[in-house]
Amino acid sequence: MILVVLEHDGQRLRKGALEAISRARQLSALGPIAGVVIGENTRAVAQEAAQYLPTVFAAEVGGYTAEKWAEAAYAAVQKSGARVVVATGGRQSRTWTARLAYRMKAGLMEDTLETSTDGQHIIGLRYSFLNRVTEKQKAALPVVFTAKPNTTPLAEPAGSGAVEVLEVPLPTTVEVLERLSEQKKGVSLSEATVVVTGGRGLGSPEAFAGVEELANALGAAVGATRAVVDAGWRPYGEQVGQTGKTVQPNVYIALAVSGAVQHQAGMNKSKYIVAVNKDAEAPIFKIADYGIVGDVHQVLPALIDAAKKLKD
Repeated sequence: MILVVLEHDGQRLRKGALEAISRARQLSALGPIAGVVIGENTRAVAQEAAQYLPTVFAAEVGGYTAEKWAEAAYAAVQKSGARVVVATGGRQSRTWTARLAYRMKAGLMEDTLETSTDGQHIIGLRYSFLNRVTEKQKAALPVVFTAKPNTTPLAEPAGSGAVEVLEVPLPTTVEVLERLSEQKKGVSLSEATVVVTGGRGLGSPEAFAGVEELANALGAAVGATRAVVDAGWRPYGEQVGQTGKTVQPNVYIALAVSGAVQHQAGMNKSKYIVAVNKDAEAPIFKIADYGIVGDVHQVLPALIDAAKKLKD
C-alpha cells in the first residue's frame, strides 16, 4: 500500500498534491494507493481528492504543527498498512516527514526529482551540493519520500473514491495559540511555471512595481533575492536561494540579479533562465540561456510591453 499526504489550502488540493499522486501511481507495482488530507476543512478537500484516489482519509486536526501532521500521517499509515508515504517537498514537509519516518522506522528521501522501485526498495534521484550534483539514492521499504515541486506531471482524475473520517490521537506537547500568516496574492512561488525575480540592482522597493507588472502580464510569480528581503523591500516568502525557496519553473527571469552562488542554489535548475544586468561580468550570465546587458530601468518597460502584446 502507498499513502499520499495531500497538500491543500483548506479549500482545494494544491498542485503539489497532484504531482505526489502521479509519483504514487508510478509505484503502483507496490500495491494500491490511498490518500490522507490533514488539517482543517478536510472533508470538503477529501471529496475532491476522491476523484483521484480510491480511498481518502480525512484527518481533522486543526491548525498546522509538525507534531500533529506526523501523528495524523502515522494514524493513516496504521489504518492503511502503507509501506511507502509520498508527500510534496518543501519547508513545511521537512518539519514533519522526519518525525513520521522515525515512527515508521523508515528511510527518508527528500525533494526527489523522480522515483522508481525494484519491489524491495525505492530508488530516487535528487540534487545536492547547492543543486550542482545529481545523486541516486536507494532505500529499503518502508520509505517516506517527498517529490520536489514542478518535476512531475499532474495527475488526472481516475473515478470516484470513498472518503473515510480518520480519528487521530493528538499530541499535546506543543499548542499553537496564535498564527499570523502573510496574505500572499497572485501565483504561488513554489508552484509557478514562470518566475520574475528582482534584485538589489533595481535600486528601490518602488521599482518592484515594474517586476509585479511583468509578472502579472506573464501569469508569473514574483521572487526576490536575499539582499532585497534583508533590506525590507519584499517579504521573506518571496526569497529565492539557499536560505529561501528553491524553484524550478519553465522560465526564470532575473532582473538586476547578480547571481551569487547562494541565489543560484535556489533557481539554477530552471528550464530557461533570462537575465538582465548592466554588469556584463555578473555571475548570472554564466548560467543564463538568454542575457541582456543593459540598464534594467530601460529594459524592463520594453519587456512589459512585449509581454502585454504577447498576452493580447
